[in-house]
Amino acid sequence: MAETTVTRILYMEDDTGLARLLKKHLERSSYLVDLARDGEEGLSLLAGGGYAAALIDYDMPVLSGIEVMRQLASLEHAPPVIMLTGNGNEQIAVQAMKLGAADYLVKDVEMGYLELLPIVIEQVLRRGRLLAEREAILNEARESEERYRKLVELSPDGISVHCQGRFEFINPAGAEILGALSCAELVGRPVLESVHPDYHQVFSERLVLLAEKRVELPWMEEKFLRRDGREVDVEVTALPFAFNGRPAFQTIFRDISERKASQRRLDRMANYDALTELPNRSFFFDRLSQMMLHAKRDATKFALLFIDLDRFKEANDRLGHYFGDLLLKEVAVRLTSCLRESDTVARMGGDEFVVIISKMSNRADVAVIAQRIADAIGSPFILQDRECSLRASIGISLFPEDGDTRELQLGRADSAMYRSKKLGCSAYQFYSPGSEALPGAARLTHSAEPLGALLSKDGAVARARVS
Repeated sequence: MAETTVTRILYMEDDTGLARLLKKHLERSSYLVDLARDGEEGLSLLAGGGYAAALIDYDMPVLSGIEVMRQLASLEHAPPVIMLTGNGNEQIAVQAMKLGAADYLVKDVEMGYLELLPIVIEQVLRRGRLLAEREAILNEARESEERYRKLVELSPDGISVHCQGRFEFINPAGAEILGALSCAELVGRPVLESVHPDYHQVFSERLVLLAEKRVELPWMEEKFLRRDGREVDVEVTALPFAFNGRPAFQTIFRDISERKASQRRLDRMANYDALTELPNRSFFFDRLSQMMLHAKRDATKFALLFIDLDRFKEANDRLGHYFGDLLLKEVAVRLTSCLRESDTVARMGGDEFVVIISKMSNRADVAVIAQRIADAIGSPFILQDRECSLRASIGISLFPEDGDTRELQLGRADSAMYRSKKLGCSAYQFYSPGSEALPGAARLTHSAEPLGALLSKDGAVARARVS
């Protein structure tokens, strides 16, 4: 029976719980994972050899991840390193890559990076195998150029040689990635035809750097163009090359569309509600924080609307959860149709929604939008020949007068919403410290002006406007 080769990975992480979680996750992918509590212990284990790759946390006691990288430079036959950091700082990634890291991942709160990690490890190992094979073949290529050409042609990665901006050679894998029917279809054509216009400048700058430094460039994500004009996400590197006695460049690239699509799916799951496709609670709080920073900087105002659907539970119990879900989807569509592109609507959970009205001029504008939402929700819903009715209770807080923190804004909008629900005679209610204020719609009823006029905050009558 053939002996099974086990791939050993070393993970340096001072958080014991996180280390065990990652170890368990990778062992499901048939990796053998050893743990080191800090950089010093990790370097000691690496000195013994036997590891296919090392995962290094950026922030560790004793020795930081960057310091470990520096010391690894003096270690013979050091395995490829993947840097893990929660900072999300591109400068950290650049620093790690300059010190020799093979790749990096950002540890997100939703733990989505755990799904990407086995893919990244496999790509790093495959890249290392390819580079090792290429290095061995390059040494032999002095004696046998045909042998090297065979390796290039059979490589699963795209490999091309270009001179003076035109393809001189491309292997079958590269032709397939670029959507060409044959390698000959690309030979002689300008290289930039296959590079997305957004990356023309960076691609050209990297080649200039390559010509000056004569060293292999680090891997970088770019977009190429297929022959039919469709975009393809690629990971690409380049190195100086000699082709038929002329200076040239060799480019190695691989299709990472599946990996990018997986990342987009994870990002979508982390920030959007699966049922309504509206932003979720996490996205909302991030957006609210940004709005507060911009409003303070630009001395502008915005309004926060907290919306609760009256009678939804009754409709959900009567019609069933399937129709309840359809009802929530239709509510999301109606809410979106009431707002401008600059506004934000999110689902907080259950039958609760929040809306941020950006750069509002006065309370009158907000009241008109709140009434528009109330009217939209109040119109009958027809769901597969079944009719049901809802009513929206809306609480409104204003920034900055009703609070300068996320907690105060949301809490006061929530308080106003419950007052609106309790009074029952109004679709919306502005926050006020006391309970003596009349609901917004009640002020309309008591006003001598028509429905297009509202009382402003200081009691003066103002004509409602919507941007």
